[in-house]
Amino acid sequence: MIKLLALDLDGTLSLPKNRLLKETKEGLKNLYLEGIVKITIATGRRYRTTRNLIDNLGFEPWVICNGGALIKTPSRETLNCKDFEVSRVAAIARDHGLTVFAQRDSEANGGPDFLIDNSSCWNEVTKKHYDDNKSVSEISDLISKTEKFLVAGLIGDEKDLDRFAKALNEKFPNQYNAISVPAFEKPNYYCEITPKDVNKWKGIQKLLKNLKIAESEVCCVGDELNDMPMISASQHGFAMGNADERLKAKANFVCGDYDKNGILDVLSYIKSVNKKLD
Repeated sequence: MIKLLALDLDGTLSLPKNRLLKETKEGLKNLYLEGIVKITIATGRRYRTTRNLIDNLGFEPWVICNGGALIKTPSRETLNCKDFEVSRVAAIARDHGLTVFAQRDSEANGGPDFLIDNSSCWNEVTKKHYDDNKSVSEISDLISKTEKFLVAGLIGDEKDLDRFAKALNEKFPNQYNAISVPAFEKPNYYCEITPKDVNKWKGIQKLLKNLKIAESEVCCVGDELNDMPMISASQHGFAMGNADERLKAKANFVCGDYDKNGILDVLSYIKSVNKKLD
């Protein structure tokens, strides 16, 4: 029996500008209204930008955001929050000519969504990201900042981010996840840094415990390497047709592309599995 559907957003559910394909939207809403399978978003996005998609969804799902560090209920309350100090990450980023964005739970705590390190290393994409998000961001010295954050992120060239991630792991082995995925600002990449014990699957496990659902009863769907923990752990793990080939290799199933109603393949699978167990 499948009782929880966990969906990544970008490259999986969400089209550009947070749009949804009509058929996918209708299929998910019908599944939600049936009341048997609960639906959660599992995304690297912060909560505010996740809300932009939810507002187009037509119902309130559970939300696992910031790469698994933050869980929000359908009534927008914080169920779980896992944060950490980012000063060490920011220092290594500066050494590599990169700039850290530190994300917060502003929905619960007030203030900006994220702080941007005031280093002298801002590249053009960092400047653009700040200009596009001035109303929800703040410039700060993240090396001396004592506040804890949900996620540290960097945007830049893939090779530069890979060098940073290698240096971070060499100085602090087995303490951080540093996963790079394609950024909205092509051809740049976004490197997401969380503590080693934070990922989407860990967030799902916390939610499953709260909902009293077994791990064998969750279906997970994604397209990028930050989806690997949940796709490889789930007995019903789906990679999108447009997914990274390394993710496809670990998935139990591959569905259609995100922009061709590939989610409908997943919904059909869920109905088939649950019908057999009626």
